[in-house]
Amino acid sequence: MKKLVLSLFACLAVPTLSAQTTKVQFRTLCLELVPGMENLTIAGEKAGETKQVKLFTDVSPVVEGSFAGGQAEFFAETAGADGKPVKQAVAKASLAKSERQLFLFIPTGSKDKLPYHLVCYDDDTKAFPMGNIRAINLAPGPVRFVISGAQTPEIPPGKHALFPHSKKVNEYDMYPVVVEFRGVDGKWVKGQSVNWKSTDRRREVVITMIDPKFKQPVVKLYGDVPPWLETPAATP
Repeated sequence: MKKLVLSLFACLAVPTLSAQTTKVQFRTLCLELVPGMENLTIAGEKAGETKQVKLFTDVSPVVEGSFAGGQAEFFAETAGADGKPVKQAVAKASLAKSERQLFLFIPTGSKDKLPYHLVCYDDDTKAFPMGNIRAINLAPGPVRFVISGAQTPEIPPGKHALFPHSKKVNEYDMYPVVVEFRGVDGKWVKGQSVNWKSTDRRREVVITMIDPKFKQPVVKLYGDVPPWLETPAATP
C-alpha cells in the first residue's frame, strides 16, 4: 500500500513542477540602455541552459522564453574580481497574464537597486486591440490627454490606460492631441501638442515621463504593428 501511495505521489509531482513554468512569447522595449547591459540572458528550458535576449530602444522582435514561478528574470554576465564572468540579476518582475507580453525596461540609475525596473504588459490583440493607444505614465504625477478637444481621465503615476484613436479627424485622418502633466503645485502643464493619425492598422504605445536630467516633460511614441499579424511576403 505504501508503494502504491508513493507511486501516485511521484506521478502527481511532475505536472505540479511543470505547471510552475510559464512559456511566453515576449517582446522588449528599453527606454535607455544601461552600458554593458544590452545583451541579457534568461534561463533556458533545460537545467543549466541560458537564452540570449538583446535589448533595443524600440520594440524588439518576438522572443520565446520559459519563466519559473510567474517571474520574468533577466541576467547579465559581468567580470568578477578574478576576471571570470559572473552572472548578475539585472531585472525581475511578475509576469502579466497573456501568452504574448511586452517587457518594458526602465533604467533605475541606482546602485542599491537592480539596473532595470521591469514592467510586464499583456500584448495580445484582445488585451491591446488594433487601433488603440496604450498610455503608460512614468511621471511622478498624473497625466491626461486632450484628444480632439475631449479630455481623458487622469492616469496616475506608474499606471497605464487604453483608449481608441479619435474618430473626429480631418481629411487626412489626423486629429489634435495635447498631453498634459500635473505639477506639484496642482497645475496642469502642456507637455506636448501634436497631431496623431487615426488608423486601425496599428497600435501605439505612448510613454509619459519627466526627463531625469533636464526635469522637463517627455512624451515617447512607439508605433506598433504586431509581427504575428503581418502577411508573409509572397514566394516568387
